[in-house]
Amino acid sequence: MQRRARSAAGDQEGMPSLPLCSACRCAAAGRTTEADIAPRLTRDRATGLLYAALGVLGYLLNGMGAILGPLQRQLHVDRAQVAFYPSLFALALLAVGLLGGRLVERMGHRAALRAGLCGLAGGAGLLGVPSRFPTLVGAALLGCGGALLVQVVPAALTQLHQALAPAAVGEANAVSSFAAVLAPAAVAAAIAVGADWRIGYLLPVLPVAAALVFLLRRPLSLGRPEADGPTGHDPAGPGLEPGPLPGRWMDVLVAVSVEFCLVFWAADAFRDWHHAGPAAAPALAAAFLVGMAVARAAAARLTTGRHPLTVVVIACGTAGVGFTTFWAVPSTLGAAAGLFVTGLGVALLYPLTLTRVLAAWPHARDRAAARAALASGLAIGIAPLALAGLADSVGLRSAYLIVPALLTVLAAHAATRAAASASGRSA
Repeated sequence: MQRRARSAAGDQEGMPSLPLCSACRCAAAGRTTEADIAPRLTRDRATGLLYAALGVLGYLLNGMGAILGPLQRQLHVDRAQVAFYPSLFALALLAVGLLGGRLVERMGHRAALRAGLCGLAGGAGLLGVPSRFPTLVGAALLGCGGALLVQVVPAALTQLHQALAPAAVGEANAVSSFAAVLAPAAVAAAIAVGADWRIGYLLPVLPVAAALVFLLRRPLSLGRPEADGPTGHDPAGPGLEPGPLPGRWMDVLVAVSVEFCLVFWAADAFRDWHHAGPAAAPALAAAFLVGMAVARAAAARLTTGRHPLTVVVIACGTAGVGFTTFWAVPSTLGAAAGLFVTGLGVALLYPLTLTRVLAAWPHARDRAAARAALASGLAIGIAPLALAGLADSVGLRSAYLIVPALLTVLAAHAATRAAASASGRSA
């Protein structure tokens, strides 16, 4: 009787008495396989709301690039006066990085999410006012709301999903990336049919933001207690152990620098290198965003059960191969295909490096998220500007070699830390 009880208990816990020599034999015996007992990402109500919040941010932030031209004509100002608007997001990230950690600890994630969404919606609405000062206030509000979400959403997902945080943060960024692709298309479609740009920029997303604010009135369950799991092991998993923050912070800085050098200047590369027209160049450059969205949508499959540093090294290699094709191939379509592959590789760099920053301080994830926001703000504010300055001196093709240099630095550091982790030292 005791043996039968122990056997039944073992079966219930996913520990079959027969050897796991093959999945077929175990399935035939009605027993579970290793794949069955592997952790799986649970996309509950809280996770869905967090994904949607980051999608609203991706839509409004990336759609801003599409409305700068119409906004310039509406306000009767020159290009430089509206080109400053996206920079307010980087400035807001810096402010949140310096002050946001303790603020969110006091507010709580739910209140901070509602505040961030209200800032995004209110700021976007003010951008539609045909007057200079309200649009400036709107851009600042949008930047502050977005920066708050950049801090809160990854921290909440990490608290909720622990060892599966890289997959969850990756999927959240996939939602944001798909929204980022849709926003310029919606604005362009509204203008093409003779409607106002506000129809394409505001109408699709403001009701979503309002619905999220309404749904967030109810309390959210944002994760398990900071304690060991039932097996007695660290629930964070390998590569996500607590450790020194500076090296992980630098990884975020480098990863975001690579991403935004390509986001901001890929269209110019198609214009300069392949003589693409003003409409074709942004469309070709969107291959990078599409590649990122595709890879981030598969984040759970690509990251679950794998050491995050190993994935970073592989992702850097993939991005390097894609970038080489984008940079060197004379064919326009070949360069676009290379940029798509670059997006596939770059896609997981930010989610993985970010979750390692959050794991560094499990006792103070909101402050760690604020430090990561600071790294992102510095990267967005400095790297594309440095690339532009270098391009003015040596040309865009030579200046763009900063991207493989940054990828090499990130891959080398990840490989070194992975080796240290394998030897039992803190990574």
